[in-house]
Amino acid sequence: MRRRQLLAAAGLALLPGCATVAAPGGGSSGSGPEDSSKRLRILAGRYPYTDAVLGEFRQRNPGLTAAYTEGGVSFEEGSAQTLLRSGRSPDVILVNSGPGRVGLLARNGLIAPLDDVLARTGFAERYQDAVIEQTRSGPEGKIYEVVEGLDVFQVYYNKDLFAKHGATVPTTWQGFLDTCAALKKGDVSPIVAGVRDNFAGGWLLGSLVQAAAGRELMTEVIYGDGAFDDPSIVQGGQLLKDLLDAGYLDGRQAAALDGEQANAAFLKGSAAMIVVPQSQVADAAYDGEKVDHLGAFPMPPTEAGMPALPTAGLAVSWVVNNATKARSAVAAWLDWISSEDYLRLAAKNGLTLVPSLKLPAGITMHPIVADGFAKSRAGTGYNPSVYLPDTAKDAWYQAVQGIITGSLTPQQAMADVQRELVTARNGARR
Repeated sequence: MRRRQLLAAAGLALLPGCATVAAPGGGSSGSGPEDSSKRLRILAGRYPYTDAVLGEFRQRNPGLTAAYTEGGVSFEEGSAQTLLRSGRSPDVILVNSGPGRVGLLARNGLIAPLDDVLARTGFAERYQDAVIEQTRSGPEGKIYEVVEGLDVFQVYYNKDLFAKHGATVPTTWQGFLDTCAALKKGDVSPIVAGVRDNFAGGWLLGSLVQAAAGRELMTEVIYGDGAFDDPSIVQGGQLLKDLLDAGYLDGRQAAALDGEQANAAFLKGSAAMIVVPQSQVADAAYDGEKVDHLGAFPMPPTEAGMPALPTAGLAVSWVVNNATKARSAVAAWLDWISSEDYLRLAAKNGLTLVPSLKLPAGITMHPIVADGFAKSRAGTGYNPSVYLPDTAKDAWYQAVQGIITGSLTPQQAMADVQRELVTARNGARR
């Protein structure tokens, strides 16, 4: 199964200035080195469609050499910043999206702004408007990432276990608790989670916060002056504690497992439900796992009349090494990955991410991915992990760990997130 690259936040010293990648045939508008190489160096994780899209790029660009290295980088281990500062970094790198990751690299002068190449080629017009809006979170509102795809987070459930124990797909929060109770009565673990590596814990708590607070309030928190210690958001943390207290989620197990281990346990039938993005399930399908018995529903809301919405976020993005010497090759790669032909080829060969590009007619996606895409059309909540600045994102992950282990109350956990968010906001305004 494809392992998600872990790009967690780390504090880096602020560095000034960035060069700008120019379009083919154009000069750089920044202060970077001259374009002295036709060899493009790529670092990325492997998707089912990687070989197909890479092979097509090479055929379309016979004058370029595209050297692909499979792998990822981690802020926890310091490898992301070390690689980009080493002088040996690839030209383009596929990283996890968001201000706490891409924004952090941008603010430290390690990656190049892409507005120039976007303006010259019209790349921005190829993407869904919301995607472009969300990527303008870098310094001075510039774009530093080209989004490969989105993740849509839902409760995935085992239809066979539901049927065996008389559990029904819930549409209300009380219905969700009733479903958990029916499963537990049948000696089935209702929910499995793996929060040891933080990612999946953020997905779970984000879904519960959406269920309690709703999209409108979370939009104000993400883009305005809303507060994480708002009672409705604290209630989302309380929902997690309630699930733990009722025995519907095993906290000790969740703290011991990482996200990949929890997903493997769910796929083996060890639990009836899990909160994951469509990519996790689609990846499993392309790896040969049986997924026909799985279904998905958004976490039900706590208030009557509130819509049940999945949460979502930018998944992974391409960024450009600020010191690249292969500017025209980089621009050719960006042109390719943002094209309709790229999306069609990826969909034909195992697309697992919900498209960030505007969807052309005739695209056929895996049913799991198509379901995530369809659910997202009605609107989504937020995966806070993507949108929070780096220190607040760390506090968000600590909130998950604290509630799971019982070391923080929901009130304490959300107050910690809010404190870091206020600090980040005040710093941005100076």
